[in-house]
Amino acid sequence: MVAGENFFIKTTTYRVLIDPEGVAHIRIIRRINFRTILQVFREVYLELRKNPGSKPHIIIYLSRSLSSEMSENLKDFLDFAVSCMDGTFELTIVE
Repeated sequence: MVAGENFFIKTTTYRVLIDPEGVAHIRIIRRINFRTILQVFREVYLELRKNPGSKPHIIIYLSRSLSSEMSENLKDFLDFAVSCMDGTFELTIVE
């Protein structure tokens, strides 16, 4: 990603935006296969790694209605990512 360029992905199940500060926002809209989440996370992480001046920062937004089904797996995955990968990873439950 070149500074000043926007990175945006829009599908029926999720949205991804990398803001000008280099923070990736992944919004999960509908129930999604965990494998798909991992693929999206990988793609976004690799995109953020293209900027050698900063550490990757990814925030995953999940609605409260989806959190009961998906948040435990996501929390476990993000804990794993924090322990093994360089960067900041967050899970945010939205109303």
